[in-house]
Amino acid sequence: MYKNTTIALGVAAAMIFGASASAATPDKTDTAAAVPAGFGEKVDMKYDALARENPIRTFQAGSCTVHIVPAVDARQNKETIGSSLSGALLADDVSPWMSEGLSHLKDYGYAVSEIADGAPAPAQGVTIRASVTRAFTWQIGLKLFSMVAVKAEFIDRNGLLETKYYRAHGDKTNMWGANAEYVTTLNYGLNNILPFIARDLESLCKGEKVEEYTYAGPDGVPQK
Repeated sequence: MYKNTTIALGVAAAMIFGASASAATPDKTDTAAAVPAGFGEKVDMKYDALARENPIRTFQAGSCTVHIVPAVDARQNKETIGSSLSGALLADDVSPWMSEGLSHLKDYGYAVSEIADGAPAPAQGVTIRASVTRAFTWQIGLKLFSMVAVKAEFIDRNGLLETKYYRAHGDKTNMWGANAEYVTTLNYGLNNILPFIARDLESLCKGEKVEEYTYAGPDGVPQK
């Protein structure tokens, strides 16, 4: 209850400072205002597979290969991931970060390959085309919070199999006051999403449908 209340307060704070975070509409994008030139500090959007709240649990991937199309940065505000006490946290493009995260579906037991954008979907396996619709952070006291939202298109040899939306939060204590900690918090959010994608692929690889929206909670995929 405390964590949910804190997240809700953080979302409200983010809205006040210009970053919209409505949990009821997964298809909407950030509405933060543009940042004046020269205001803020550049951050390195480096993916870290170890920045997570739950251990990796492999899935029954079978012979299904997952093909990753380069991710798309579909945020309305493509300039920042939030702000620190020293100003805006500038991150021009989060698509390589998202693509690298998806490549770590291999950690869940899947064979993963890359495929060029616009290339025909391979005859075998499932192709994922992901768009990052939100990736931002905020701070309350000594705690950092993040919101990551992703639109994923799953494609098989017959065309578009399903479009699905994922949303997750991440949070950590701001230990050092470094800008890299904000990126770590985003990695927490992305790494909360990956096991849910891995679980969905169990069904999608069989041509079966999954639910259209998932909140990827920090407790991980429910055990069967």
